[in-house]
Amino acid sequence: MPIYSCQKSECSSKVAIIGAGFVGSTTAYSLMLDGCVSEIALIDANKEKALGEALDLNDCMQFTRLTEIVAGDSYEMVTGASIVIVCAGFGQATGESRVNLLQRNAKVFKEIIPQIVKYNQDCILLIVTNPLDVLTYLTLKISDFPSCRVFGTGTVLDTARLRYLIGSHFKISPKDISAYILGEHGDSEFLWASKATIGGVAINKFPEYSDSLIKDV
Repeated sequence: MPIYSCQKSECSSKVAIIGAGFVGSTTAYSLMLDGCVSEIALIDANKEKALGEALDLNDCMQFTRLTEIVAGDSYEMVTGASIVIVCAGFGQATGESRVNLLQRNAKVFKEIIPQIVKYNQDCILLIVTNPLDVLTYLTLKISDFPSCRVFGTGTVLDTARLRYLIGSHFKISPKDISAYILGEHGDSEFLWASKATIGGVAINKFPEYSDSLIKDV
């Protein structure tokens, strides 16, 4: 049962979020602020955690468009969701290799993904958990969904961090910067330095530029 019910907005979309930790709860909050969904299902193995986060979201309701919030530990709540965002899994411990992290989170995904597919075979799956690229591929194989419906967030976050750092160095808005991190979201990713620009001008044309800048970021 939803812990808050209200008249649905004109938008009739539903998003389910697996994992009510920092990333999952922030994602839910951002969706509420954006007003692009009419229903959010927040699912976590820790039912009380999911319910608590949903209560906090309800407190924001007066400042956002009306959104129905459901929370709990049942995967049946993914039914009818157009997108299921998977944030569940372990974070990388200090000194832990990504291989060990993969082993732990692959085990989690082998339990989660079949449950999602059981109740929703028409959704888009968006993977956030690390190691991102490998778990996205694992999700594709476990779900047996077409590749056009299984995505990872890739290097979007890394690119956003890069633009912020460059913007801080040049004292300009990150919105004026075009620069990308490519490759795996992990140790092998790299900066596409030759195509980095500020306002359409190559970054190495600015007097504040230095080779050490690129190495530092």
